[in-house]
Amino acid sequence: MVLLRGLILALLVVVTHAKAGDEAVPSGRGSSADTAALFAIPDVWPWGFQDDNGHLQGSLIELTDRLSELSGVAIRAQLLPLRRVILDVTRGRAEFAFLFQSPDLDENTIPVDTVLQLNLMLMAMRDTDFPLTLEGLASKRVGYVRGTYLGEAFKADEAVLKVPVYNIRQAIDMVLLGRISAVLASDHNIATTIDAYDFPEEEFRLQEHVKGQKARLYMSPSSGNPEHARLFKEALQHMRENGELERIFQTSSAQ
Repeated sequence: MVLLRGLILALLVVVTHAKAGDEAVPSGRGSSADTAALFAIPDVWPWGFQDDNGHLQGSLIELTDRLSELSGVAIRAQLLPLRRVILDVTRGRAEFAFLFQSPDLDENTIPVDTVLQLNLMLMAMRDTDFPLTLEGLASKRVGYVRGTYLGEAFKADEAVLKVPVYNIRQAIDMVLLGRISAVLASDHNIATTIDAYDFPEEEFRLQEHVKGQKARLYMSPSSGNPEHARLFKEALQHMRENGELERIFQTSSAQ
């Protein structure tokens, strides 16, 4: 009986240990380079979205697909609200994310590489006469994608009436209807939206707000794999040199 109890106890120890080993382990420091990398992608058109068939599309999806091909690292992309993307890469629920550079992200995550630089633009109807500056828009309603970092000046400005929207298509519709006075977004976002939805480009005027706003690949400090980061950085450099980044983002400043 004593021997039987001993065997049962030993078996329980082995089973318990095996079960613990089977639990999900974040693919972070210490994980192998061939483990799939989890990317949190902002669910914001045209960066990332689902088409009518449920397939992931968008410029960041195209970028992650190409990064996977070039690096040899499998990538699992997950569409999330923008604020959730920031939280997940900061807190380790995701390994990597592409986001506009900000002091908070630089401090709380690990910048891997600058993917490109975009210009942030203010846009209004052509028949308006107010200056397209934050000062000129004081007390006016300005649409922007909820949760997007658009520079320290806009973040700190308390005179502009900031109107968060789901995407820039919604903001342009609101400008056309007179519900807001202006839109603040990247040149890539504005140009792609106008082209895709046949908005009357000639009816708008634009003014550069921030030149060279950086978009970066960030790695979670608690779950990111440094070997993945190295391979992704090499892949991004290759894409930068052969013009692929410029093509994907329709910009001449992918550097």
